Amino acid sequence: MADIEIEIDGNLVNAKAGEILIAVTDREGISVPRFCYHKKLSIAANCRMCLVDVEGAPKPQPACSTPIADGMKIHTQNEKAKASQKAVMEFLLINHPLDCPICDQGGECELQDVAMDYGSDVSRFTEGKRIVADSDIGALIQTDMTRCIHCTRCVRFGAEVAGIMEMGATGRGEDLKIEPFLEEGIQSELSGNMIDVCPVGALTSKPFRYELRSWQMNAVSNVARHDLVGSNIITQTYKGKVKRIVAKDNESINETWISDRDRFSYEGLSHENRLLAPQIKVEGTWKEVEWNVALDFATRGLANNVFNTHQTDKLGALASNTATLEEFHLLQKILRSVGSENIDHRLNVKDLDNAISLESSIKLAGLEGVDHALVIGSNLRLEQPMISHRLRKANLSGASIDVINAMAFDFNYRLNSENIISPNQTAAMLAGVLKSVLQNAQVEIPDYLVDIKVNDVATQLAEKLSQSDNSVIVLGEHIVNNPQAASIANLVSEIAQHTNSTTLNVSATANSMAANMTGFVPGKGGLDVNAMLAADLKAYILLDIYPQYDFHHSLQAVEALSNEDTFVISLNSFKDDAVAQYSDVLLPIASFYETSGSHVNVEGEVQSFAAAVNAPSDTKPAWKVLKVLADLLELPGFHYADSTQVTSEVMHQSHKQHVHGESIDVKVKRGVNVIWQKSPYAVDVLSRHATSLQATNIGQINSASMNKATAKKLEVAQDDEYLGVPVAINEAVANNCVFVNANHSTGVQS
Repeated sequence: MADIEIEIDGNLVNAKAGEILIAVTDREGISVPRFCYHKKLSIAANCRMCLVDVEGAPKPQPACSTPIADGMKIHTQNEKAKASQKAVMEFLLINHPLDCPICDQGGECELQDVAMDYGSDVSRFTEGKRIVADSDIGALIQTDMTRCIHCTRCVRFGAEVAGIMEMGATGRGEDLKIEPFLEEGIQSELSGNMIDVCPVGALTSKPFRYELRSWQMNAVSNVARHDLVGSNIITQTYKGKVKRIVAKDNESINETWISDRDRFSYEGLSHENRLLAPQIKVEGTWKEVEWNVALDFATRGLANNVFNTHQTDKLGALASNTATLEEFHLLQKILRSVGSENIDHRLNVKDLDNAISLESSIKLAGLEGVDHALVIGSNLRLEQPMISHRLRKANLSGASIDVINAMAFDFNYRLNSENIISPNQTAAMLAGVLKSVLQNAQVEIPDYLVDIKVNDVATQLAEKLSQSDNSVIVLGEHIVNNPQAASIANLVSEIAQHTNSTTLNVSATANSMAANMTGFVPGKGGLDVNAMLAADLKAYILLDIYPQYDFHHSLQAVEALSNEDTFVISLNSFKDDAVAQYSDVLLPIASFYETSGSHVNVEGEVQSFAAAVNAPSDTKPAWKVLKVLADLLELPGFHYADSTQVTSEVMHQSHKQHVHGESIDVKVKRGVNVIWQKSPYAVDVLSRHATSLQATNIGQINSASMNKATAKKLEVAQDDEYLGVPVAINEAVANNCVFVNANHSTGVQS
């Protein structure tokens, strides 16, 4: 679009031909009131609050839907514009209740703000106001629909961003109301954003209801650590408590949206199950003690079990993938300083000789620009909501999306093809895709592909990737424990190379990228997590681990850690019976938002954050606990005053990538394959303790899904239990596959 010149309120302004007027006024800092307009949503022009005077037009025009033209003269502040805006304001307030003293939106309400400038202190309306019954739309959003001004932002958000048309307008005239179409309410994993886009108090946060006023809270920028995106957020706090979380704009990361998991997980911070004081186990009984006593007990335990007997190779360190960059770095530094390489964070991987190694080569924002995507082994919508949102935008712009999964999922965008195959056939399918790509390119076929038969599906997938100018292959976490996981990752890498596709590896979530950056994996001669549990280690340092959720081999882990001659130091933010069973020392640590640190997202972006609140009671940030532990062990190089010094040390070091072999096994395996996933709102300890999240339909997902043929083979029926999880017969699951989504601890080995 060519540059043109227009005049706004007597001032010349440069703009693009066809640009929407309100976008120009916003860029120039010219105030134009609005309710229905939102920069990320389509134009509705139904509130009429943004009326302005355009010379030559017979009557005022809505700025949000008026494209500009060369020479146009606009007045936003003259009598004609002001009179129109005030008239609209008067009509909007006719049925609006005087709820400001009790409305949660008070202090940040767009209607309130605009009414101050364009409203009147006296109403001419003497009739009775209409009242709209509230709908119960779920555990996260509180409705007060009498306050609704029918801007339809929530409706457009659902249809355009969330991809689920759940809210809509029913009735006409005075009977018009916004409500959900279905009785079960709002089901979207992004539903909380409706609260943010609502310009009035019609949709507010249910967990935050009647808590505080916005001006009473402090706002601290932070980073959500539940997935690979690292969405930017603002934590709003009051008297040392996190009271609410809202989205912070960052176009390259999360735009202006966040997932419900990021928004509502803070509730877990105030759960009664928090570990709040150091404890030591004396003759099988737990005893609360002071920090100096607990740390002395911990160091003496390490000395007696490891150091005094010169068995540092019998010391292991394991960490949750939600730890910060700084915590990973300090814990591995302690182990390596004493001479141990037994370090790992990949607790959920069944066979670490068959682990995935695949670099991501695309930026998050770049996902919107792809023209084709192949998604392998992922339910992106629930597992990585913000990545799914980016792909949806690409799809709406014309990109095609193919999927290879073991179960059909409810995607919120149109698929080009959905291929449901057994996990045991995934490698063979991708081998067929690669062979087809190589044949089309007339490239020599490697030996491992010679016997592969290329079916129609593989041919179609290959053609799409080869013919696309900007394609991406997404590898998901369902592949982690596939019997050919490493081969699948290597096949993806080969396909990407020969089709000029980019790759996105979302198989390891949370802050796993930070663990890899700090080298939190075994070094030369070190044991991985499974080897540690099988060996007779004498001591462990465990960082915020909950075995029945975090370990793939949960029973083996608890049994190994419970050995009488094994000394276990556990740094945890919440209480856990299994942790109490095997630990000798419990050190309470800060949880999300209570510590400073850094998160590394899938594109390698390091995002540091400060603590939003102090850790409660006697809990301490884990990085400080590890630093003091190192000092007590008299280890050199731990003189840090704050976590930023730890961050700086990591950033100035060279980072070695953990590389696996490039061998490829494409032989179809036999037997039933289990894909074990924690439910979307049970992925970490904080979200598991967030009451409102757990009350949602997504939070209550807890099933072992399989088709009838697989159920018959396993001799189970509907509602029986398989691996401690209720069986759900579902023909959308591939043969010889059980897809488990567990939202609670089963205590059964998966």
